Amino acid sequence: MPEFRASGCAHRLPSGTVPSWVEADEAPAIAATLWDKISPQGQGVLLHLIRGTGDEAVHFLPEEIAKAISHPKGASGVAGTLGGEGKAIRRAGLPMYTTPKGNSWHYIWDWDGQRYCMTPEVARLLRTAAGN
Repeated sequence: MPEFRASGCAHRLPSGTVPSWVEADEAPAIAATLWDKISPQGQGVLLHLIRGTGDEAVHFLPEEIAKAISHPKGASGVAGTLGGEGKAIRRAGLPMYTTPKGNSWHYIWDWDGQRYCMTPEVARLLRTAAGN
């Protein structure tokens, strides 16, 4: 299983950790490959998370994201969009990690059952990949 390092967005992610790929030398190339495989609608959702995440993880309600990006299907559309991006994550070859509950998860974003968040480290890499 891949290793983790301390950071600030956590529900499924063990408290205070980031995925190990983020610190790899090839992290910018991995992020660029991922960004190229994400749908335009997925990029819109992720851009909202990326732009809102600075030096600390920020939590976003699905309704807030939907309103900010004018998603026609609201909060459920945001969830559906992000759910569909799992294929892009697999196509980009990002590692999957075992969550504390024993499930697989990618940790590009996190979901605590009510809110989404992204670690500052992942946000920085994707911000660069997106050209923002």
